[in-house]
Amino acid sequence: MKIIVLGDIHGNLPALEVALREARAEGFDRMYHTGDVAGFAPFPNETVDRLRALDIPGVRGNVDECLADQKEDFGSFADDPERRLFEEEAYAWTLGTTVRRTRAFLGDLPFELRLNAGGRRAVLVHATPIDAYTCLWEDRDEDYFREMGDASGADIIIFGHTHAPFHRIVDGRHFINAGSVGCSLDTAARAGYAVIHTNGNIEVQFRRFPYDVPRLLQAAKERRFPPRAAAIFKP
Repeated sequence: MKIIVLGDIHGNLPALEVALREARAEGFDRMYHTGDVAGFAPFPNETVDRLRALDIPGVRGNVDECLADQKEDFGSFADDPERRLFEEEAYAWTLGTTVRRTRAFLGDLPFELRLNAGGRRAVLVHATPIDAYTCLWEDRDEDYFREMGDASGADIIIFGHTHAPFHRIVDGRHFINAGSVGCSLDTAARAGYAVIHTNGNIEVQFRRFPYDVPRLLQAAKERRFPPRAAAIFKP
């Protein structure tokens, strides 16, 4: 079985469109998203509409949850002060821009999806099997991964949240962070997704593609999106 996972899209429609185009060209058996559909780019409603139209299943991210509940703050975990300020401004803009149908869609997303991945037990969550806010970084100690693995009740744990992709195996369990389609920390100005093959062995690949950043920045300017976006998304 071949699964394509779209990590945190965050309202970046141009990046999503490239990821979907490349996924169709590559082919897959199933496609999912890890939540945080909106938040940091100027197309929150259009991004949700695209996922709804294509009926791509996925889970609820922390930003999705906060937008659905119309909370003033989503709890940024960014270490860099400039990036944290951008995320806070972008979230405030998004909160004031999302329409009711968008908030309803985000709020209705489930916390987790249980999957049969080629005979292996898999679970899709946003951040960890216990909540949608805790960061599961690749360099966490093995005991923490064991704790998360036991909480998952699965052989394959698929997630996002940190925008930094990785594949780590602990005690035979596969932890796969799909990264981020629209706001990646590992590559500037590139969209992408994770590919998981479950034909006996578990194989994971991370694809990356350029997308139309000028289109995003032009929309940001026209829609009065926070100007710090130019520094975040520029090539």
